[in-house]
Amino acid sequence: MTVKDDRYLDPAVETMSREDLERLQESRILQLVPYVYQRSPLVRELWEKHGVTPDDIKSLADFKAKVPFMDKDMIRDFRDRNDDPFGGLACVGPPHMRGVGFTSGTTGDPTPLPRPEDNAVLIALKRELWHIGMRPGDTLTYLLFTFREGMIADRWMDTGFTPICVQHSPLDIPYLIQISKEYRPKALFMISTPMILGLEQYEKNTGEDIKAAFSSYEGIVFGGEPMSPHIRKLMERWDFNVYELTSLGDVATATECSAHDGMHTWEDVALIEHLDPDGDSDAEDGGRGEMVVTALLDDVAPLIRFRTDDLIEFTRKPCTCGRTHGRMKPLGRKGDELVVNGRSVLPIDIFPFIGDFPETRTGLFQIIRPQRETDILKLRVGYDIDALQDGENALIERIKARIKSELDLPSDIELMTNDEMVKLGPPNKIPRVSKS
Repeated sequence: MTVKDDRYLDPAVETMSREDLERLQESRILQLVPYVYQRSPLVRELWEKHGVTPDDIKSLADFKAKVPFMDKDMIRDFRDRNDDPFGGLACVGPPHMRGVGFTSGTTGDPTPLPRPEDNAVLIALKRELWHIGMRPGDTLTYLLFTFREGMIADRWMDTGFTPICVQHSPLDIPYLIQISKEYRPKALFMISTPMILGLEQYEKNTGEDIKAAFSSYEGIVFGGEPMSPHIRKLMERWDFNVYELTSLGDVATATECSAHDGMHTWEDVALIEHLDPDGDSDAEDGGRGEMVVTALLDDVAPLIRFRTDDLIEFTRKPCTCGRTHGRMKPLGRKGDELVVNGRSVLPIDIFPFIGDFPETRTGLFQIIRPQRETDILKLRVGYDIDALQDGENALIERIKARIKSELDLPSDIELMTNDEMVKLGPPNKIPRVSKS
């Protein structure tokens, strides 16, 4: 009798050979192509513009060679031209369309994402939480960003996980600590920079032992943006076993495993292309490229060859955890790149040092990018007014000297209190790049 490998929720899929994965992707692509062409107004309009029909697609290679890309601007343009709130993506309506989510809107107005009942986000989350250690009967703390997230959290019955929902807000930290003490959950999904800063402040104000309150958690998922050194030090002090998460191009999620060597991309639910950011040729395995995604299991509003604008390092080499699906490390957004005196700068270049001063240890900042190329790096930096050592002007000069040392670039610094910085974005993150 074959014994299931308990390390994986779905071992047959999670450890599938590369050849079998590609055969599965091709099978799903060939089913998807005629379906979306017939039902998605945006896909049909775009393909007709490029002279492509389903009859032209006989293989996965044909799909990659012939199907045109789509992006967020195309979805927004279709929405505005046709007064279609779904941007031409929707292939079906209710009751199969069970809800509509939206992107965060940190790089533009939010993109609508109609969802089916059993969507790829839920498939990915189940696998990721299983790897963290969740098993039937275990309790999960689920921090809610939106009402739609509450709908997802309600559908854990087939795993046997028991979710306890808490609003993702620093105002709800006392309740988060209370349920963590009383119910001893095994995993937390997911925490972010504002919540960690809120926990730090709560600890300071009340004397609460955060390490003890969270001691039952075998894994805490962190997402929304890269982790600043200050945030990482806090979670190490509290003994948080952290798994970083990112979005898989608005199709699903991608999360680190215990190897902490990249975030796993589930290639049975999304076709991942890793392309030259300035063209359409394949980027080198392990190198920098733009992520392009196609949703393989979404029959409500699938994204097809969607240029995400996300720059990633990506490899298809098997992971030491045993999984064979690809792994990615986010670098930033292509549209966020600022060129200062010919040098490329992304937020990930600022994260490692911006929090090294006592006043700026929270690591809150924005790159001011009114245009792509400039001769000076302009930053908005959050600071703790109570930690100010030698005045605002002196702090500005210290930050400028550090930027010169780290990046060899001239800079212009605008200071803003941490409380005001946090108000610049949605609950889980602030936009790290702003036009003004």
